[in-house]
Amino acid sequence: MSPKIGLIFLLISLFSAFSNHLLASENTLSPSPIPDTSFTKRTFKEWSKSGEFEFHWRTFFMSTLNKGELLDYSALGTGAGLGYSSPHFKGFQVVFSGFFVFQLHEHNITIADPITDGVNRYELTLFDMNDLENRTDLDRLEELFFRYERKGFVFTFGRQKFSSPLLNMQDNRMRPNIFSGIHANYKWNNWEFLAAGFHAMTIRGTLDWYSVEESLGVYPFGRSPFGVSSDYKGNIRSKGIGVLGIKQKGQKVKSELWNYTAENIFNLSFAQSEYRDSLFGLQWTIGAQCFYQMPLNFGGNEDPLQAFIVPGQQTFGLGGKIETKLGKHTVSLNNLHISDRGRFLFPREWGREIFFASLPRERFEGNGGVNAYTLKYSLNLPRHDWVLNFGASTVYVPDMNNVMLNKYGMPAYHHLILGVDHGLAGFFDGLHLRFLAVNKIAQNRNIPDIYRINRVDMWQFNFVVDYLF
Repeated sequence: MSPKIGLIFLLISLFSAFSNHLLASENTLSPSPIPDTSFTKRTFKEWSKSGEFEFHWRTFFMSTLNKGELLDYSALGTGAGLGYSSPHFKGFQVVFSGFFVFQLHEHNITIADPITDGVNRYELTLFDMNDLENRTDLDRLEELFFRYERKGFVFTFGRQKFSSPLLNMQDNRMRPNIFSGIHANYKWNNWEFLAAGFHAMTIRGTLDWYSVEESLGVYPFGRSPFGVSSDYKGNIRSKGIGVLGIKQKGQKVKSELWNYTAENIFNLSFAQSEYRDSLFGLQWTIGAQCFYQMPLNFGGNEDPLQAFIVPGQQTFGLGGKIETKLGKHTVSLNNLHISDRGRFLFPREWGREIFFASLPRERFEGNGGVNAYTLKYSLNLPRHDWVLNFGASTVYVPDMNNVMLNKYGMPAYHHLILGVDHGLAGFFDGLHLRFLAVNKIAQNRNIPDIYRINRVDMWQFNFVVDYLF
């Protein structure tokens, strides 16, 4: 048995033993009323049993088909997890969870492509990218935190999930990101205020826990602005990440403002606002996004070759959308512009950016001088719990050889996605099915294969089964 799964069973065993001890002790004493009104049960054992258990089973099949003689890939994984949330006691609560994964099938994901020497990009992160031979002992203790709630205030301490436009779980593989630290939020009328500080994390596609400074470079780290491979892995100094957020939701206007401070590395501010109204019998939404990023001190290291972000590389981005909704149909036009003053750099290990123009299986991170235009369509059939999503975008980025603005050598491309989500009811209530097909096509048909594999001129297919209760 893995030490991490063993730890979960140890916690459960200790919890049960403690509960039984209290029950036995109570039977030897004359009964007396419990003064704490937080207890609505007669015994601690009964009270603890009124907490909530959550079971999650996930199976994920992913396949990437590259052009010509370049390697194709596929993988199938399945796993399950158990979580427990205690009842509240004077506003306090404890939550813990764990998950294990088995690799059922893999094709080519552990070998380099013989033509380009390129490695697998997507399927590896279903499992443990740091131990390619591990197929059955893929387990980890995930959430483990204390929470306090009172009058709109919530304080969370420990290993927890966190969601924001840039720092988030990026839960689109078998297991998500989990962050270790503190998180506080307060809700007042239509406002919500958030503050968080994290010093460590476990990253999608890994089993290990990393300090913030160790986490940079777990994923491929691309090229530095000096034309050589980035050398920041293992050379960054930072105490952690601080996050501040404000959200406001009115009848017609919804806005949010975020600030991310990666100590000694960079500061990034992000804002988004949406206005909704009805016109000509349709529901309309107009949205705007913007961000501004600048390095702190020396960008993580005094040596520019080992810095995550080079001093002087400040950049900003602007995005917008126009969306209309009629009954079950929603259509939107979206765009994103990133200035050519520097690269937009937010560690891919920390989350997935959520821009209006974003589509699954590609990011804008690592690029400056970007112009992206995206059409999205959604058909929502809530009566039968079906959702159909379609997206098409054209993304212009600087030339692949422009190392100042193109960190990963990504070609300009067209991007198409088709997604289908279906939740079952009745006997299969809790079972959810997802299908996603992705096609990315290079705008320039004559590019070297090293810039093509797993990036453009490829198809990818995903099928996910989730069961929760």
